[in-house]
Amino acid sequence: MQVKHKIPYASFPYGTIATIPAGTPVVPATNRPDGGYWVEPWDGMTDEQESWQRNYGFHVTNDEVTDAEVE
Repeated sequence: MQVKHKIPYASFPYGTIATIPAGTPVVPATNRPDGGYWVEPWDGMTDEQESWQRNYGFHVTNDEVTDAEVE
């Protein structure tokens, strides 16, 4: 599974944290009652994005992922 398209990821009150690239791998979010997926780290992450990844993670919905090839 992977992200379908690039996703601007924002969190109040911080604003945009990252733009997740299309095709980034994801894993099921089994620890959340609403499901979805956690985005895996991607090449080119800034230090701030890597920190956010470690501390909070990037959560996406079922509608934002696919198992098809993404360009």
